[in-house]
Amino acid sequence: MSRFKPEVEALAAYTMREGVFSVKVNQNEAPWDWPAEFKEEAVRLVEATAFHRYPPFDEAALTAALEDRWGLEPGSVLVGNGSNELLQALFLAALGPRRTVCLPSPSFALYGQLALLCGARALDVPMAPDLAYDPPAWRAAVRREAPEVLLLCSPNNPTGNCFPAGDLDALLDEAPGLVVVDEAYAEFSGEKSARRLLPRRENLVVLRTFSKAWAGAGLRLGYAMAVPSAAIQLRKALLPYNVSPLTAGLGALALGHAGWFEERVRRIVAERERLSAALRRLPGLAAYPSEANFLLVRLAGREAGQVHAELKARGVLVRDVSRYPMLEGCLRLSVGTPEENEAVVKALSEVLS
Repeated sequence: MSRFKPEVEALAAYTMREGVFSVKVNQNEAPWDWPAEFKEEAVRLVEATAFHRYPPFDEAALTAALEDRWGLEPGSVLVGNGSNELLQALFLAALGPRRTVCLPSPSFALYGQLALLCGARALDVPMAPDLAYDPPAWRAAVRREAPEVLLLCSPNNPTGNCFPAGDLDALLDEAPGLVVVDEAYAEFSGEKSARRLLPRRENLVVLRTFSKAWAGAGLRLGYAMAVPSAAIQLRKALLPYNVSPLTAGLGALALGHAGWFEERVRRIVAERERLSAALRRLPGLAAYPSEANFLLVRLAGREAGQVHAELKARGVLVRDVSRYPMLEGCLRLSVGTPEENEAVVKALSEVLS
């Protein structure tokens, strides 16, 4: 008799072990760290924290700052140890055996893994042939399956496109269960956000993270936005004291310097467009439009795994996504610093020629 659920034994653990490279553009991280003066503030925060006491139960200062930033009523925000923890809590609260979640395909691999761990049925809704979202396919899935959860990644990882705003309204009208929009990359899209619908949409949950636009991948901090009645239910699936007071304090510190991070987002978006134009000039490579901080490219007549290996040999680490559905021959490249982006283009040019 197995000691673990069959769903668990059938899965491979989600992991990343790539090593150290001079140009690392494989995880959609921000290309710049926090400046020294922010880190000096962080040191003072550490010194002022009482390590022997439990922190506030709900990190009220950070949640209030986020509610104020987005114009939400009190009780609309929950914080988590990364947005992935909040997604896991959502799935625990809403999914289980004989329950269904609809997921975009291709998309972030962790979504399906978390659904299977909950014992739920995960139904993929394919992208259109051009890798854009296919809203009619989503409405058809809702009518056919009546799923308990719909999960949209917008902008989607790894395709970089947003779910159309008008079609999201229609989907929320038809969906009988929760509609969860993972907006990890929304700041790079010009804020094409679903959060504007929150005051009147009780079945909507929006996830955000500090990992990307806020250059906080090492902090492990995310948040969920929902109407307070939904947030109350989601809180029940979170462990007590799930976010360190130091992490919450660093999140509040970042919000206090929002202008610095917003300026960096504008620079990354400009670099994204410059990098995209340079990549499109390379022979044997097509770059898809993106509203995130990464680009998806497709190789013509070359095996993606081999190109990935040849780039690594030149000190450039990108993400091989060619095993995802619909993404044969594809690589994903994070937008780095101008110098890193030039190194990526140079290495790709050498490999492809």
